Amino acid sequence: MATATSTGVDGTGRCSYDGRATAFAFENPAGETVSWTFAGVRGVDDEVPEPTVRKILGTVRLVDSTP
Repeated sequence: MATATSTGVDGTGRCSYDGRATAFAFENPAGETVSWTFAGVRGVDDEVPEPTVRKILGTVRLVDSTP
């Protein structure tokens, strides 16, 4: 698992915010690398708090997709 942030975004407009991303990667039973990623903005009223991201991450489960 890794978390990265960006700061100092220069610009104006709807998409000009600092950001945060959390990624989780693992190997499934078939030997493939699979991942889950959250990307969001930082420093806004509706920012998703880190504990919420980790709670969501805690629900990631392998699912048998064979019919």
